[in-house]
Amino acid sequence: MRARLSVKERVVAGALALVLVAGAGAASKETITSKSESATSVTVVGSTERGGWLGLSAYPAGGTGKSYHTVIFVRQGSWQERLSLGSSFAGGTYEVALWEQKVPRSSCRTAGCKWCPVNGYHMDGLRSYSYGKVGR
Repeated sequence: MRARLSVKERVVAGALALVLVAGAGAASKETITSKSESATSVTVVGSTERGGWLGLSAYPAGGTGKSYHTVIFVRQGSWQERLSLGSSFAGGTYEVALWEQKVPRSSCRTAGCKWCPVNGYHMDGLRSYSYGKVGR
């Protein structure tokens, strides 16, 4: 037989349920979508609740050759960015991500960070992600 909850327990349980429901409704409504219709650029469309960092990485077809990475700051709201790949990555792949912060090497506290020594920064706090194939 199930024990009956006291009024106080029911109030606390109800409040917790409201917090959980409100939390689910308040979950990030941030989105990014991406496409590449040329060998030298990726277009990203996004909607963000606050400003953040948009990172792009492109990888050559066949997995050989030098990859390309760039990051820009995007504002709050709806936006569209066309990111240049710097050279042709026809048939390769790309990934784009919206990040909370760009951490400079001087502030990096990540043990064994492989990104900061090479690039001078790393990204932290993934908020949204998209990927695809680079156009031809």
